[in-house]
Amino acid sequence: MPHPHQSALDEFQFAIRHFVPTVPKDIKAEAQQLHDSLLADETADEAMLRDAFYKIGVKEYPHRKAYEELTHSSAEAQMKAMVLEHVDETVRAVIKPHLDAGVSLDELFSSEMFQSALDAKQRYQVEDGILVSANKLAERLKGEVGGQAGTYHKLVEKWKAHAAEIEKAIQDLEALAQGGDENQQAEIKGKAARFREGFLVTEKDPDLEEVRKEIEYWRDTFAEEE
Repeated sequence: MPHPHQSALDEFQFAIRHFVPTVPKDIKAEAQQLHDSLLADETADEAMLRDAFYKIGVKEYPHRKAYEELTHSSAEAQMKAMVLEHVDETVRAVIKPHLDAGVSLDELFSSEMFQSALDAKQRYQVEDGILVSANKLAERLKGEVGGQAGTYHKLVEKWKAHAAEIEKAIQDLEALAQGGDENQQAEIKGKAARFREGFLVTEKDPDLEEVRKEIEYWRDTFAEEE
């Protein structure tokens, strides 16, 4: 019998499999152990899963962002070429002009054009091409990172500090729930939970400015109600 939250656990497993190659082995092992324990526990609820996503995501995030920053310039051009080679001619004709114009794969993937100009099977070609290309590039880029170990570790510390800023802002947002009614409290806590869940690789990264805007919105809302 499948787990009540099998799809979320599948997403968690997908994230673990697609950690960047520089994520420390102990973090990956902890993530896998946490996934397996949740899978074995049919009483595990959404709150437990969200907590797991956050716990692992916030540890993985600095390594992923440091890896992406260090390898972005060389990786992006290679990834684009490999994705274009992976897809069929019809899909290539649609996406190549945008990629050649400087649109990143991430921007392409989240664009309205991607959703409207391609059908589900065609979008899957691009998604599959990105995953296949990422796996092919992983070892090559890991070697590149290894040659710049000092720079990489400085970047990890930079992104750890940034993650801590985001965490603090989320805590500040959550604290505002105390000033609201039952519905407002639920909305604020839900927003905070979604921001935390965003640290996981399969989700949209939490944006510090978005969290700060949410804090400003609720402070203005409560001030108007006084």
